Amino acid sequence: MLNLLVLGLIFVSSLLASFGSYNFKIASKKFSLNLLAQLRNKRLFTGMILFFMSTIIYLMALRMQSLSIIYALSSMTYIMVAVISVKLLREKINKNKWIGIALIILGIILITAVV
Repeated sequence: MLNLLVLGLIFVSSLLASFGSYNFKIASKKFSLNLLAQLRNKRLFTGMILFFMSTIIYLMALRMQSLSIIYALSSMTYIMVAVISVKLLREKINKNKWIGIALIILGIILITAVV
């Protein structure tokens, strides 16, 4: 049976990674290969910190559950990024992507029901 703590850790890890991606998207508007300029890019550093925190939590979950389960559950990140993209970045998601998201949700349900 899947431990609820593991599921919660993966949820938080995915949420942090999703907001890390959001910050990278915002940071990309000011991104250049000029290292000194990037040291002032707050969104870039925020994204890096969020991804670092996500990785630490992901590692905690890996100590408690097998990689094949954790990796499949981390597909929640794609769903969260899609929602953030629509809500905060005003991006459009087409029908095929919504179908893909529904299939990811189905996969997460199947994996958590079997474990």
